[in-house]
Parts: sequence; structure tokens; C-alpha cells
Amino acid sequence: MRGGMVLSILALVVLILVTPSLLGRTSTELASVPLLTIGMSRNESAFIVNLGAAVQAYQYDLVRMTLNGSEPSVNRTVEENDTYGFHVWIAANVTFSLHVYFVDHVGRTGLRRNYFEYNVTVQREMDSQNRTVMVFTFPYEKDRQGAPIRITRPDGGDLHLVIPARGTVP
Repeated sequence: MRGGMVLSILALVVLILVTPSLLGRTSTELASVPLLTIGMSRNESAFIVNLGAAVQAYQYDLVRMTLNGSEPSVNRTVEENDTYGFHVWIAANVTFSLHVYFVDHVGRTGLRRNYFEYNVTVQREMDSQNRTVMVFTFPYEKDRQGAPIRITRPDGGDLHLVIPARGTVP
């Protein structure tokens, strides 16, 4: 009896989660949450900065990345409309700050669009064992003004940040 109750509750939860997509309406609130990924190439000669959705492929009205680096050749703004995201490569010997900005897509309901943005500064250092360390600081983010995040390559992986919603665009 108890097993049947547990299974029926689980079946109802699955139906609640699946029903919007069966009707052709996916939840755009969760789907539109963007993800910033920063890693390095295998030979550690370049940073790879990737912008895209955190949960599933999602088309944004606007994705913009502004780079300011210690080398003038890095300074640029990359912007795409009606895109699922993009990536750029940056030389690993450059320290750079990064500002990302996303505007999600307006659905059939005509609701206001959400915008998401974040700032991070990235640099490469070598540790005492001559391993590459990616160092991330967040000078403009109130939630992360503490110690920097340090990721040792290659075993440390990449930085993955969910970009928070900051407001709405009319």
C-alpha cells in the first residue's frame, strides 16, 4: 500500500514537469538561465570563454561580451542577436576583465524580457610546482567580493557560473 502511494506521488510529479512540454509550452524561466564557462585550451595557450544556456539550448534576443585586457588587441565587444550563444579565444598570457549581458526572448505572451549580466576578471599564474592556475576575481559583484577562485590546470576543470537575472527590459 505504501509503495503504491509513493509511486503515485512520483508519477504525479513527473506529469507536472512533463505536461508543459507535451502541450508545446516549455518553461522559459528556467530554460533562459545563462551560463558562463571559462576554461583553457589543452595546451594552455588560450582561455576559452563560452556563453550559452545553463539548462538546455535557448535562443536569446541578445548576447554581448565586452573584453578589456592587458593587451590592446584583446579589447573588443562581441555581440550577436537571435543566438544560442558563442565563444571566443583569448591568449593565455593576457589578464582581462569580462562583462557579459544576455536578454532573453519574448514569448507569445508579450511579457517583458529578462536581462542577465555579470563581471569577472581572469588571469593566469604559475604555482610553486610550475602548474598553470586560472585566477578569477569579481570586483563588481557583491556576492563574490571575497577571496578569488583559483583553478589549477589540468585537473581542476573550468569555471562555470550561472548568470543571475538583474531585471527586465521593456
